[in-house]
Amino acid sequence: MQINCDQTYPKPLTAIGEELVRLLKRREYEVIVERFSYALAGDRPLVQALTCDVEACLCNEERSARIALAAEARIEVNYFKQPNSANLFGLVECFLPLDFDHGELLATLIVTTENQQYYVELEDIS
Repeated sequence: MQINCDQTYPKPLTAIGEELVRLLKRREYEVIVERFSYALAGDRPLVQALTCDVEACLCNEERSARIALAAEARIEVNYFKQPNSANLFGLVECFLPLDFDHGELLATLIVTTENQQYYVELEDIS
């Protein structure tokens, strides 16, 4: 998703993180990949990759959790030292509390910059 320079400040990036949290809680994976893509999809179709990765984080041999719909997510915005050779600008980490587990689901958005253009992409789910 391309954003403008005014959206690279903490408040607008937090709002983008809040949008991702809402979509994850609603399981609107198609909308998420349309808006943010998904960097770790690899060769897998984007929606299928995101769905599988979220489910793998929530349910495995040791846990059977789900995203706590009523709980407020914690969102942290951080910035990379500029300039850098990887064009990394910022990081938006969304920590979603879980039901039936004491952990959190972490959804990470990465902000990159190239030629004074800014982009936000869903980097990882863990």
